[in-house]
Amino acid sequence: MKKALLIIAAVIFSGQLFAQGIDFEHGTWAEAKAKAKAENKLIFVDVYTDWCGPCMRMAASVFKDSKVGEYMNSNFISLKIDAEKGEGVDFAKEYEAKAFPTLLFINGDGEVVYKSVGGKNSEEFIAMVKTALDPAKQLSSLEKLYNQGNRDKKTVLAYIAALKEAYKDHTKVVAEYLNEIGEKKWDSKVVYEIVSKYLDDYKLPAFEYFVKNKTTYEKHASKADIDLAIFTVFKMNFIKRFNTEGKEIVDEIKEAAKITGETMHTHISNYFATALGNDWGKEDFRKIADSNIMAYSTAWEIDKYINIMLYEKNPADIPEELKYAAKWCKRGIELEDNITWHAKYIDILIKQGKNAEARKLLLELLPKADKEIEASSNKANAMVTCARAFIRGDLGKIPEAGQKAEEWIKEAIKSDDSFINNTILFSALSVNEKQDELKKAYEKLEKMAKNDMAKNYVKSLYTYVNGTNK
Repeated sequence: MKKALLIIAAVIFSGQLFAQGIDFEHGTWAEAKAKAKAENKLIFVDVYTDWCGPCMRMAASVFKDSKVGEYMNSNFISLKIDAEKGEGVDFAKEYEAKAFPTLLFINGDGEVVYKSVGGKNSEEFIAMVKTALDPAKQLSSLEKLYNQGNRDKKTVLAYIAALKEAYKDHTKVVAEYLNEIGEKKWDSKVVYEIVSKYLDDYKLPAFEYFVKNKTTYEKHASKADIDLAIFTVFKMNFIKRFNTEGKEIVDEIKEAAKITGETMHTHISNYFATALGNDWGKEDFRKIADSNIMAYSTAWEIDKYINIMLYEKNPADIPEELKYAAKWCKRGIELEDNITWHAKYIDILIKQGKNAEARKLLLELLPKADKEIEASSNKANAMVTCARAFIRGDLGKIPEAGQKAEEWIKEAIKSDDSFINNTILFSALSVNEKQDELKKAYEKLEKMAKNDMAKNYVKSLYTYVNGTNK
């Protein structure tokens, strides 16, 4: 039975290790500072935890990217610190590393020059590093200028951006600056930039002004972008408050959103229904979700909604749900035209019983995937990404998909025989029903599992395969 194995760890443990990446030091924090002083370099510190998914992804891909390594090794002393072990516990407290990964750039005196929180791909990481090296964009420099009274628009926007990137409270500076420039200057491009990029407090007078006078900002942006900025303020306010205040805040935010007008208010209400709802089997709910998804959802959000509907709740036998999933997947492709999105769409076609069309698209996608791998600066990582996409859901029912995924992941393992890659190989072998190899892969994973999370995951994999392949 060729039933594709949905690898949850392919999301958690995504990516792979590859040679010629960042050359991390293996000494202490004190030794890293001493070396940085002696070589007149900044220290890059990756503060991580064992359970952090984005940390694992970056360790497995970004930090092993040859281009990233080439750039970092010539400019920085690099160090990895586990926030929950050894000296990392005190280090995390001192440098306020509360979410992970926390990426720090520190001078030889131990002073933070730049701080960023959250996972990044290779391109985003290199862009961040260049920002960290630019004195005009370093948080420490910008904070000093702002505290000295510098209110130049460029400086203020850069300061707000640096605060947000560092997970520091940027809302105070936003409110302070908007209040200082006064209502007479709210009709300006800088206010549009603040609202569209950094604002999450709909209670500010400047935001109410922005909503009521939104047509005046059309000289700075399109109507669609202005509407998206307004929608995002309410969405981000909800995201910011939900974990501590619960869904009770929804009624409050919906009431406040009435100032946006009937159409926008409906979209905001639909967002809450989509974010909080779980009844994907009902047509009315799907229509509400569709309105929000097609108008304002990011690719990440669309992917999440499709996964909930098709993979986590298994209602794939309901044709109407699959129609919506296919529609949303096409929207995802519009936003992020990559192999993973195309593979997801093919999987949906298979679930719809459109096997001929699915196979045709797969055969067209295979050479594109090979070309993408060949063009990548980190070919092994690209092979892992493609392999993971080709074994998800029911895509492995097409023999060429499972076979190609196995080929890619075995090639990637030649340069990185990691736990991450072996979990994906395990999935590919399951899809291809290679029982003898599957047992050996399981025994290897058992030996490679270093903590309880990994050990339990390996057991669940084998239990799943035994249950579906008997």
